[in-house]
Amino acid sequence: MSEKATEVTQREMIRIIGLFRKQGFKGNYLSFQHVADEGAAYFVVMGDENNGNQGLFKANLLTGEVAFQYMLDEDHVVTK
Repeated sequence: MSEKATEVTQREMIRIIGLFRKQGFKGNYLSFQHVADEGAAYFVVMGDENNGNQGLFKANLLTGEVAFQYMLDEDHVVTK
């Protein structure tokens, strides 16, 4: 998959954020990335504004599913 094909557009980000909000999620959206070979699936890193915790989620725009993957720590970080 080329870098252009893996880039998440602003329109996709808005749809993903809408999906998270519809399901009651609140926080800061830190990064968005396409899941390789899964079409409308994305990895999203969210941060808690109160305590700084970060979690990785998988969102699928076709099915409307949001699934928690794991908490990020010093072994699992998002590059700034």
